[in-house]
Amino acid sequence: MLNRFSEWVKNFSDGGSAVPIEDDDFVTTITALLVEAAMADGELDPNERSRILHLLTDQLEIAAPDAHAILDESIAAHDTRVEIHGLVRQIRTDTEMQDRIIILEMIWVVVLADSHIDAHESQLMRRLAGLLFIDNVEAGLAAKRAKTRLGLVH
Repeated sequence: MLNRFSEWVKNFSDGGSAVPIEDDDFVTTITALLVEAAMADGELDPNERSRILHLLTDQLEIAAPDAHAILDESIAAHDTRVEIHGLVRQIRTDTEMQDRIIILEMIWVVVLADSHIDAHESQLMRRLAGLLFIDNVEAGLAAKRAKTRLGLVH
């Protein structure tokens, strides 16, 4: 599975085609992190929800009904989650650095979906970068790539 994820990471960073992810737990973990980031400002904006669904269906090739179900489960779990360390631990231990950078870029794509970064989102992104052992330079480059991907760079 992780080799398939590494292939997908390469394609995502090159703007290429999707590679499906077949590990349900890993997809759930990534979705949960995307939801945490989207809801850092206290709400799940329709643009953020749409962006998460796009990443799940178009990039990870999850069937639309399954993507909606995974997203709904992640939103429900968000309401009871008190920490994100468990989510980050799986990603940190099961992926290579380049994979973690791309995951951070995916999270940036969701955070930037509403074209606004509030203080809570900014703080969460710094915290996630640290928890994923991604240095400030790589985290900044991931944010810049996400902005470019969304057409937010002038």
